[in-house]
Amino acid sequence: MSIKVLFAINSLGVGGAQNMVIEQVNAVNWKKFTPYLLTLYPNPETNLLNKLLLPSENFFQLNFKNIFDINSFFKLFKLLKQEKFEAVITNLFDTNLIVRIAAIFAGIKIILSYEHSIYENKKLWQKLADYFLAYFTNKIIVGSGEVKKFTSAQEKIPLNKFVVNYNSAKLNFHNVRLNRQAVLAKNNLPKEAIYIVTAGRLTKQKGHKYLIEAAKEIVKNRQQKIIFLIYGQGELEEELKGQIKSYCLENAVYLKGLADMEEILAISDIFVLSSLWEGLSIALVQAMNAGCPIVATRVSGTEEVVENEISGLLAAPRDVENLASALGRLIENSYLREKLGRAAQKKSEFFSIEDNIKKIEDILFTLIKNK
Repeated sequence: MSIKVLFAINSLGVGGAQNMVIEQVNAVNWKKFTPYLLTLYPNPETNLLNKLLLPSENFFQLNFKNIFDINSFFKLFKLLKQEKFEAVITNLFDTNLIVRIAAIFAGIKIILSYEHSIYENKKLWQKLADYFLAYFTNKIIVGSGEVKKFTSAQEKIPLNKFVVNYNSAKLNFHNVRLNRQAVLAKNNLPKEAIYIVTAGRLTKQKGHKYLIEAAKEIVKNRQQKIIFLIYGQGELEEELKGQIKSYCLENAVYLKGLADMEEILAISDIFVLSSLWEGLSIALVQAMNAGCPIVATRVSGTEEVVENEISGLLAAPRDVENLASALGRLIENSYLREKLGRAAQKKSEFFSIEDNIKKIEDILFTLIKNK
């Protein structure tokens, strides 16, 4: 008889954690487990639901208005009692809080929670909630070794409560760059250019303003056509547009909104991650899998994936000169781009979603055996 496991997350809006949860659910061994997925909040209009392979009866969408929505909490509690899940796996703070509390009251014996990234801005009450709930949580899964150290220190949770399971992706990008010319033509982009590309939410975390500053330094002294493409949506969109305009970069830096990663990576001559902090970027793993030469900032998680000068180039976060220098080296050296791209693709194989979900399954088997 298969084991009923509930994966839970805030919503399935576009994001790295959301994408990974969907791929985890899709990759579960159905001979041993029956996966279910629950979203706490209504899913936004732009979402990842089309990637979900679960039968409709295995997907639950609640309509919490906020974390204090008592009526929705009782609906969640009732659902957990009725379905008799043997284990729950929660993701992101709101779901980690609400679903863990409901699971405790519902008598679910195996509770896992996920910390995907470093969250420096947690309020005191959030840290206290995580500290308290850790006592009722069998294991806290973290996306990188740096996340483990940071979260343990910030929330005073013993290190042995954590398990490192690297943030991972479905590695199906090996050949996407063969479609470069077709994607450029589809998007009316010139073929005779070097494309420096990034993908991520338009938030402070991703450090886009430093990338745009680096772009200003790069394009002013080169005859080559260099185009920066920034994919994503977020609260800083208007601010970034203003920065691009103030630097007179309207013909060199473009905010492109959302697009399929296959198309984004097909035209990435260089993929850049300018983040100020991370857990372990899913977009970075996907870009490496596509064989893109990488420039990334030395932040949590990234250094566990990219080995400087071997599988990519690392730059200091917020250091525009350092970032521009690394990008300049790759612009000028096609051999180095090819060499680093090959090494990045090979390194990406360590971060497959199949290995990720197998580790979760092993954790569950061990906990079930010992309960």
